[in-house]
Amino acid sequence: MLKPEKMEKIIIISLNKYRDVIVRDLHELGAMQVEDSGEKISSVFNKRYENSMYKDVYNYLQKFRGYLSMLPKREIRSRARFKGIDDLISKIESIKIENDLNEIKDNEDKLIALKRDLENNIKPLEIMHNLDYDLSIFNNDHVKSVVIEEPALPFIGDCNRCVSKIKLNNFYLIIVEKNAYDNLISRLPQNYIIMPVPEGSGKIGDVLASWKNELLNVNNKLNDLNKRLNEISDKWYETIAQVSEELEIYANEYDVESELASSDSAFAITGWIPVAMEKTINEVLSRDSNNEIYIKRIETDEEPPTLLKNTKRLKIFEFFVRFYSLPREYEIDPTIIFAIVFPVFFGLMVGDAGYSLVILLISLFIIHRVDHPVQRSHIPKFLSRFVLTIMSKNSLKTLAKALIPGSIIGIIVGIIFNEFFGFTIYPRPFVANPRPFPIVYIGKLLLISGYIGLAMVIFGFILGIINNVYINKRREAVAKFGWILLALGIADIGLNLLHRISLSPDVLSSLIGYIMIVLGFILILIFEGRQSLMEIPSIISHILSYTRLVGILLATVVLALVINRVFVSTLSMPFYFIILGVIILAIGQIFNLIISVFEPGIQGARLIYVEFFSKFYFGNGKPFRPFAANRKYTEKDNER
Repeated sequence: MLKPEKMEKIIIISLNKYRDVIVRDLHELGAMQVEDSGEKISSVFNKRYENSMYKDVYNYLQKFRGYLSMLPKREIRSRARFKGIDDLISKIESIKIENDLNEIKDNEDKLIALKRDLENNIKPLEIMHNLDYDLSIFNNDHVKSVVIEEPALPFIGDCNRCVSKIKLNNFYLIIVEKNAYDNLISRLPQNYIIMPVPEGSGKIGDVLASWKNELLNVNNKLNDLNKRLNEISDKWYETIAQVSEELEIYANEYDVESELASSDSAFAITGWIPVAMEKTINEVLSRDSNNEIYIKRIETDEEPPTLLKNTKRLKIFEFFVRFYSLPREYEIDPTIIFAIVFPVFFGLMVGDAGYSLVILLISLFIIHRVDHPVQRSHIPKFLSRFVLTIMSKNSLKTLAKALIPGSIIGIIVGIIFNEFFGFTIYPRPFVANPRPFPIVYIGKLLLISGYIGLAMVIFGFILGIINNVYINKRREAVAKFGWILLALGIADIGLNLLHRISLSPDVLSSLIGYIMIVLGFILILIFEGRQSLMEIPSIISHILSYTRLVGILLATVVLALVINRVFVSTLSMPFYFIILGVIILAIGQIFNLIISVFEPGIQGARLIYVEFFSKFYFGNGKPFRPFAANRKYTEKDNER
C-alpha cells in the first residue's frame, strides 16, 4: 500500500490467426496499457490490419447508442452472454424497432415545433383576451402589433409611426405601421418580454380558445408517443443496453487491432503491465494460443505509468492524492498516510460532538441519495445545481465518504472537550459553557500542535530519504537528514525558550540543539548548496503552521460560545426577544456548521499538501490506462 504497483514493459508476438483471441484476452484481463510499438518493431512488422467486421460493428454501435438516447431508461436486471460476433449480429437483427423509433421521432419533432408555435401565439393573446376585437386588425397590410412589458415602453420614444398604445395591466399593446415595425423591435432591449401578436382572424377570445384546445390535442399526442416509447423501452431497453455494451467492447478491440504492428503472418503488441499480473498474462495467452506466442520484458528508460494499489476502504482517499498529483511508480504512495492523518486533523479542528454528528448524518445522506436518486427532491434546486457545478455526483459521494471517519473522530474529541454545539454535555446538559476546554488549555493545545507539526515535518523528510535512496540520489538523501537535524535543533532551542531554560551552551539541552543546528546546516550546505539555505525560514513556518489546528478549533468554539450566550441572555427577556434569540441561535449555528465543514476540510488538506508532501513527494506520475473491457450488463463468453 505504501508503494504503487511495480510496472514493466513487455512485447507480445504471435501468429495472425490468434490475433482476435489474444486481443480479447488482454481486453478481458484489463491489465495492459497498450503503447505504440516504436520504430524498431514497426520496421519489421510494417503492415496495418483492419478487421472485416469493423465498419459493421461501428455502424451498429452508432445506431444502438441512438436507441439508448431515445428510449426512457430502465433498470438492467440481468447480464447477457454472446457466443461470438455471429451470435451478437443475430441478436441485433432480431431487434426490429428502427422504423417505429424513426416514426415516433419524426412525429415528435413536428409536434414539439407545433407546440412551441402555439405556446408563443397563446401568450400575447392571454394578455389581450379582454379586447373584443377581431385578431386580423392587429396584423394586416397596414399595421403590425407587439406586446411588451411596461418597463420597455421608454425605449420606444415618441414613436410617431405608432398607431396606438393600449395598456393591458403590466403590459402594453403597441400597434405600429407595418414598414416601421422592424425599426421599433430593434430599439427594444432583449432582456424585456417582447411578444409579437400572431396573425389570424376571428374574435381574440375565440381564437385563444381554439389554440388552447389545439395545444391540448398536441400534448395528448405527445403523451401517446411517449407511451409508445415506454412500451418499446419496457420490452427492449435491457437487451439494447447489453448489445450496446458488447458492441462497444468489440469496437475497442478492433480499434486496437488496427493499430498493431503486423506482417503477413504475425503481429506484435507492446505495453505496460503490473509485474504482479505477468504470470497470469503468460498463462492465459499461452493457453489460448497453443503456446505459439513470444512474450518478453523490454528494458527501457521510459517513465512507467502509475497504478495505485490500496484496499477498498482506502481507495476513496486516492481521490485527494490524484487531485494533488499522482506519485511516480518508484516513490511512496501517500494515500494511506492521508487516510489516517486527514480525518484526525479534521476531527481535531471541528472539536464539537454536535457539529460532527450533523456532518456525519449529512455525509450518510449524500451517499444514500447518490446511490438512490429520487424523482422529486426537497432540496432546493438552486442549491443542488450549485453543488453539482462544483463537483460531480461521484466526487461528492467520495468527499462524503472521506468525511465520515473525520466526523467520528470529531464526535470523540467533542465528548472529551465537553462540546455539543457550544453547549456542555455533562455534568449539566445544554448549558452555555463559560470556559470551553480548548480555551482553558489553549497553551497546552498549542504546544501539542507544535509537536504534531514537528513530527509531520520530520516524517516527511524520512520519507524523502527513502524515496531518494530508492532512486540512488544519495546526496539528496543526506541533505534530507540535514534538514531533520536542523528542524530538531530549532525545536529544541524553541522549547528551551518556552520553558525559560538557559540558552547557554553550558546547558546540555541547549548544547544538543546547537550541535544539531550546526550539523544540519553543514549537511544542507554541502549536499544542496547555498541557495537551499533560503528555505530555512520555511521549515520554522511549516512546523508552526500546524498550530492552525488549534486556531480553527478556537474559531469554531468561540463563535459557538458567543452565539449561545446571546441566545441564553434573551431567555430572561420579553417573549419577542426570545424569538429573536432563537433566530440568532439557528442562523448562527448553521453558519458555524458551514465553517466547521469547510475550514477543517480545506486547512486539513492544505497541511498535508503543502507542509508535509513538500518534504518527500515528487508527483507528476502518469496514470495507468489499461486496455480493459468495462462490463456491466454482459458476461465474457468463456468458450470463445
